[in-house]
Amino acid sequence: MVGAGISGLQTALLLEAQGCQVTVFEARDRIGGRLLTVSDDDGPSFEAGGEWLDSDQPLVHALVNKYQGNLEEAVREPALAIFNGEIRRTDDLWPDLLADEETVELMARSMARELTMPAWTNTKFAKYDTLTLATFIRQHCQSDRGYWWMTANLRSDEGDDLSNIGLLGWLTGYIHYVDRENLNRGESEMSAYRAPMGFSNLLESLRADLKGEVVFDAPLQRVQHTATGVTLHFEYKTESFDAVVLTLPPRCLERLVFEPALDTPKRCAIEACGMSRAIKIVWEFTKPWWKDRGFCGRLHVDSALQQLWEGTRGSKPILTAYICGDRAVEWTNLGDPVNAGVYELTKYFPEAKELFVKGQIFDWINDPYSLGAFSHYAPGYTLGHAKNMVAPHGRIHFAGEHTANWVGFIEGALESAHRVTNEVLAC
Repeated sequence: MVGAGISGLQTALLLEAQGCQVTVFEARDRIGGRLLTVSDDDGPSFEAGGEWLDSDQPLVHALVNKYQGNLEEAVREPALAIFNGEIRRTDDLWPDLLADEETVELMARSMARELTMPAWTNTKFAKYDTLTLATFIRQHCQSDRGYWWMTANLRSDEGDDLSNIGLLGWLTGYIHYVDRENLNRGESEMSAYRAPMGFSNLLESLRADLKGEVVFDAPLQRVQHTATGVTLHFEYKTESFDAVVLTLPPRCLERLVFEPALDTPKRCAIEACGMSRAIKIVWEFTKPWWKDRGFCGRLHVDSALQQLWEGTRGSKPILTAYICGDRAVEWTNLGDPVNAGVYELTKYFPEAKELFVKGQIFDWINDPYSLGAFSHYAPGYTLGHAKNMVAPHGRIHFAGEHTANWVGFIEGALESAHRVTNEVLAC
């Protein structure tokens, strides 16, 4: 097993339950991959990576319930929206914005209901695969406010600018949502829960149940495949196995040397898979000043910070900014993005500066073992490449959220663990 994120650890446990002997290799000095709970002396403080769970994701719910008990419910209201300097609560949004939101939602539901899973089976809807989500939103929004609102919400969901998101891929993901009440605001079923003790704690529980070894500081460099097994070449060691499961994100898979080389469809699928450009900036304050302002900390704003929410996991008040796309790349190039963010906050909330304690940026775009926050289907990817991303290559198997129906979600990482376990056992 290469990769000690949630898909790798869960796959290892499932294979051990079926009698396999499993060794897990991890490039980092920790488990978790793109899940990371930052803690201090008082315990968990905030989530630096993946954080939120939807209400209808049974695999991750079952795992959290097993190891941590009941899920922690999100505080979703009252939230704020800021557009052109005007601040509104999300229970009192502009009428033209609400009309556009309803139009987009109804159209997306109607189109998604015609589709099937897996995504690549929708060949009769090939025209959707040539379009972007940005084009779709522009077609169905009549007002500037509505276009901004829908773009802001969906950019947050996809982790990137909507011009990089293929319409067909997005619509096949929308199949999961067609029966939800409201998809685009704080009171919806999206981002409804968190792991109550943090995701790092959950992953440590998985690791504790493993019989096999977890080897850290082991970046994989080369993979040799034969008819009888697979040899893995790390920087300081070489080991051979009957079968290998790779859970590395697509950009990291791209860096591996395969001998013999992967076939063209597989290599093209890896290279073409979109990886979302998203970062988190977190600030600690002496007190949760947003509550004094009468909102829960969650807001969308049409300026540099894009989206914020309260990320507090312990006793210290934490506000989290989630910045995606071209804007996220700009923030990673700033000399002091933490204080730049405080400056942006003070434009609307002057008390933020005087109550600020410290902060951190978590740049998942340039993290060497992620090279992106999570995956998405770019235009043309669904019908051109998605099937080949999932397919095994002899005794080499592929797992991770980029190989799942729940693309880009923790649920997808666990979904892939169950699929690849059956795949390995069948071989």
